[in-house]
Formats: sequence, C-alpha cells, structure tokens
Amino acid sequence: MTDFFEDIKEKAKEKKTSLDKKSAHVSYLRLATFISGVIFIYQGMTKGKDLYTALGAALILSFVILIRFHGLMEVKAKSLDKEIECADRYIARITGGWRDFGDDGSEFISKDDTLSHDIDLLGKGSMYQLISVAHTQFGRKRLAETLCLKNVNIDEASERYEAVRELSEDKEFLVGFEAVSSRIYDKKGEDEEQKNYDYKPMKFPFWMGLIMAVVPVLNIAAIVLTITGQIKATWIIVTFLLGIIAVFAPQKKVESLIMPVYLYGLSSRDFYDLLKMIGEKDFSSRNLKSLKERVVAGDGMLKAVKSLGAIGQAFNVEYNAIVHMLLAGFFGYDLYIALAAVNWNNKYGSSFSECFSIIGSMEEYLSLSVLSVIRNVTPFEMLEEGDNRIVLSDVVHPLLDTDKVVSNTVSLDNSVTVITGSNMSGKTTFLRTVAVNLVMGYIGAGVCAKEFKAPKMKIFTSMRVMDDVTNGISTFYAEILRIKDMSQYIKKMGNVPALCLIDEIFKGTNSADRIYGAAEAIKNLSSGNAMVIVSTHDFELCELKKKNGDCVSNYHFEEYYEDNELKFDYKIKEGRCTTRNAKALLSMAGLLELDNLNKN
Repeated sequence: MTDFFEDIKEKAKEKKTSLDKKSAHVSYLRLATFISGVIFIYQGMTKGKDLYTALGAALILSFVILIRFHGLMEVKAKSLDKEIECADRYIARITGGWRDFGDDGSEFISKDDTLSHDIDLLGKGSMYQLISVAHTQFGRKRLAETLCLKNVNIDEASERYEAVRELSEDKEFLVGFEAVSSRIYDKKGEDEEQKNYDYKPMKFPFWMGLIMAVVPVLNIAAIVLTITGQIKATWIIVTFLLGIIAVFAPQKKVESLIMPVYLYGLSSRDFYDLLKMIGEKDFSSRNLKSLKERVVAGDGMLKAVKSLGAIGQAFNVEYNAIVHMLLAGFFGYDLYIALAAVNWNNKYGSSFSECFSIIGSMEEYLSLSVLSVIRNVTPFEMLEEGDNRIVLSDVVHPLLDTDKVVSNTVSLDNSVTVITGSNMSGKTTFLRTVAVNLVMGYIGAGVCAKEFKAPKMKIFTSMRVMDDVTNGISTFYAEILRIKDMSQYIKKMGNVPALCLIDEIFKGTNSADRIYGAAEAIKNLSSGNAMVIVSTHDFELCELKKKNGDCVSNYHFEEYYEDNELKFDYKIKEGRCTTRNAKALLSMAGLLELDNLNKN
C-alpha cells in the first residue's frame, strides 16, 4: 500500500519542480515587464511620444496580469506541497509513525467521557490521531464527536459504511481533498476563520451612500475644471483630502460592516475548491450523494463563496497603503466594499454556514475511510434486538502494529463472562479490541476482523480508573461509581442492552474486599439486560453464579516458557486460567533470582 502513496509523492514532486522553474521565469519576466513599462512611460511623458506612453501602459497592465498569474502558480505549488505532506502521513500510518502526528484530538476530551479515555478514542496514541484527515475546525470537531458516539445514529451504520468504503477506494480524492483543507488550517487567524458564520441582517446607512456619490463626483469635477483651466490644480488636492476625511472618519462603522464578511473571504478560495470537488464528483452511495446535492442545490452556494472571495481580495488593497489611500480619497473605495459586504451578507449570509457543515461532514467521512486504506476492514453486522451475542472472527486491535498484532476468534453469548490470565497476557487488550471495534462498527468505519457481529448496545467501560484527590475519591470508590452508572442504566430495562467492560475489577482494594465486592457487583449487573465482560486475577470469580443461579462463562489468556523465557501467544481460550507469572516477571526485572522458570 505504501507504493501507491510513494507514487503520489513522486508525481507531486515532479510537478512541483517543473512549476518552480516556470514560476522563476514568470518572476523574472514580471520584473522586466515592470521596469520596461516604467521606462517607456517616462520616455513617453518626457519626450512627448504617445506611442511610448501607450506601450508603457500596456506593459504595466501586463505586469498586473503576470502578478495574478504568478499568484495562481504559488497556490498550485502550495497545493502540491500539501499533497506530498498528505502522502507522507498515509505512509506514516502504515509504517507506524502516526503517533508523532501533532493533532490527536486531546482538546475535545471531556472529563466525564470515560469511554474515550479507556479505549483511546481521543488523545495521544488514539483512533483520532491515527485516522484524522480533518483540518478545519468543523471537521475536527465532527470527527471527535462521532468517535465518542455523540450525534451519530447507530442504526445508520450500514449506510455510513457504504459512503466510507466508496471514499476509501478513491485515494486520489482522499489526498486531494485533504491537501486543500490543510491550506485553510495554515492560514493566519484560523481560529477566527473557522467559526460558523454568525448571520445577522445588515443595513447600509443612507449617509454612506451620499458620501459614495459625492466623493468621486467632486474629484472628477476638480480634475475636469483644472484641465479646462477654470480652477487651480491645488483644488484636486483639496477634494482628495476631503475624500480621505469623509471615508476614514467613520472607519469604525465601515469596518463593522466589512470585517464579519472579510474574515471568511480569506479562506474563500479554499472553501470554494473543496465545495467544487464535492459538487463535481460522481458519488454512488446515498450519504455522499446527499452531500453533493447540498452543494449543487439552487441556493447558489458556490456562487456565494466565489463572490465572498472577490470581496476579500478587493479589501486586501488596504495592505498597499499608497494605492488604498488614492482609491479611498478619489473614489470612496472602502464604502463600496462595505456596500458589497452588506449586500453579500443579506443575500447569502443566512445559508453560508451550510458550507461549513458540508465540508466538516466530508472530512469526517474521509477520516473514517482512512481505516479501510491502512487496515484490513470488513463491514460490521448488526444483530437484531434481543440477540445478545458478540461473535468475533480474527478480530484485531486497529491501533497495534499490523506485523505484531495477534487476532482472536470467539463467540460470547453468556450475559456474564469472566476472563482470567496472568500479567501481560492480553486480557486488557482484548477488552479494548472488542470495544474500539464495536465503536468503529457503530459509526460506519468498519471493523478490523473477518467477522464481527453484535447488537446495538450502550457501551460502558471501567478500565483506566483514577483517583480524584481534589474531591476525596479513591480509586476503589471511583470504580464503584463507574459500576453504579452501569447498574442504574441496566435497571431502566431499556431496549438497548448495556455492554459492561470491566478491567481488573476492584483492583484498588485488598483481596478480601475485592473478591466480595466484585462478586456482588457482577451479580447485580447480571440481573438485567446486559452483557458483562470482566477481567480479573481472582480465580474465585470463575466459580461465580449470576443472579438467576446460572454459571458465568470462563475464558482465559496464558503464558508459556521457552528456553527459560516467558512468552505469550495472546490467544483467548475457553476455561479458567491455571498459570501465574509473577515470579517470572520479577526475575525479568532482576528483582528475584529464578534458576529455572519451567519448574515454577
């Protein structure tokens, strides 16, 4: 798979090299054109040769055109750089370097979202960090919420998977779209640009309209009267200064009309390119077709974004102080920009935020499709209501290196499953493998397994439980609160069963309390509509009976010894564990002398 992205890199580098050479030539030509134009105009004006003056003016016009052309070349060069960066990131995902990506979604972690923390949905080394190709704030937030199962309809998993799978098969579109969206992220002031447009109807003041009409009329009149010899040339300076005062005096009011629109105009070219890519693409899946229809609908979204860019470019003249002052003093330039901004806002503002939603949705789908590009993924099969089973075939954890990860096959159909095993044998990883694949299946990304079947369930986890010194909550009590949440949900007896994944249950207390507390907690959780999977070192829990008197199911992970070395196969097996490895681990750490591990 890396060969494909290496090929994209090489092609982009070749285009970039060729473009850089052309850009250098245009840059030299632009300079030569400007100098030549100035010389010809000077010669024409000093020697009275109109042909020279006309030729100089034509060269200056060519210089302006070359500036525009050179700017487009720079945009294309930046896009090629972004394509190379995007291809590098895909290669890093495949080869294991993705943990160095800067954006890991940590800013979206909420304190009460234990699921994201327990199974690495957000944060360092997370699913977000692995798959995110979102660069706009809208796409990043949408992806984070989807991974946390917020604002997502699990019943639509198959339709979402259809869209995700379609995108994963068009890798050039994946790279191209991300390359453009990453340009938005790089722009200055991105925090302001990436807020939804706050539409409010605007009214252009009547007095501004009067100034717009009077300023150019006065200046033109002064110039005409000066040429005809009726007034002195100093009057041109007077009318110009009056124009400057009339335009710049109410600058605060003028900017209040322009800036809300202008801020979005800075990235309008990129927004336009992204929307155009969606609008011109032929999609087959229902969800992607729906996105396209929103772009090409009759509300003129593309036209709105394009005209927004024109306003932004027009206002950028303020960065050239001399030109800006001349245009403002002679023509009332800023007031015309303000009028254009007001008209744009009143015509398009109410529907403009739709483009952010569309781009964010596409970035979300593209990010989910990354999993299919870098891992072997199959569709998740949703079981019918009441069929409380979890059927796994060759399931693997998507965050583990593909050349090291071990697959597991098992069918869990008891309401309570107890998993025992020695330290480091794979119990915790198995629980997280089940949970993270279930989440990815629910949101339509597919699962890293040959087969994964489960009903719609509310996922609860108790894994990385921490104490809270500030509020006086110990680790043991924090675990109790987690299990209390599970119990309260189960008691509601809703149609959606609970999936309770509890790692090393009550490890935060002494063995006697742990065993007693775990037994009572498991019995309590088994009394309702739930599937409970518990990992533990306490073999006593293997003999536990559920609330109705039935036995719990037992599975285990184990180690083996080879040449006096401790090794693991990370394979889940039926029955309870019969081995221990504490002595071996102490020996490996140099804390215990152990002559022969096979005898222990």
